Amino acid sequence: MTPLYNGIVRLFYRLAYRTLLSLWFFTRPTVYGVYIAVWHQEELLIIKNSYKRRFTIPCGRIKRGEDSAEAAVRELKEEVGIEVEKSRLKPIGEYTAKHNYARDVGKFFEIEMTELPAVCVDNREVVLAQFMSLDRVLKLKLNPTLAAWLNSR
Repeated sequence: MTPLYNGIVRLFYRLAYRTLLSLWFFTRPTVYGVYIAVWHQEELLIIKNSYKRRFTIPCGRIKRGEDSAEAAVRELKEEVGIEVEKSRLKPIGEYTAKHNYARDVGKFFEIEMTELPAVCVDNREVVLAQFMSLDRVLKLKLNPTLAAWLNSR
């Protein structure tokens, strides 16, 4: 797609996210999602969404009728183009943090990639995806739920 189109879509994401935050300010919901830690040679795949200020790992909400592992497989493909079998995902726990007026409950999964996977971002929702050492990751401004998991390791 053209850079102009990508910019328009990023603007839409920012507006939609700000609208959602406004709603959450009044409702203070609990949201449930999945987080997928993709490791390659002791480096973690970190992403940056176009509409958020903090870095995170591939993550997203669980859709109705989906189990958490299915959601993890779907989010990994949607956000960074990595396809995996859900049997390869290792469940590692549930972590909670307050984040943008909501209580975020994240089910975390890990996967160790023996080969460096091809990572593809759409430059609309996700604008950066990069493997980084844990030392470098810990210096970033992180999503609070991701930070809760990393601090527990």
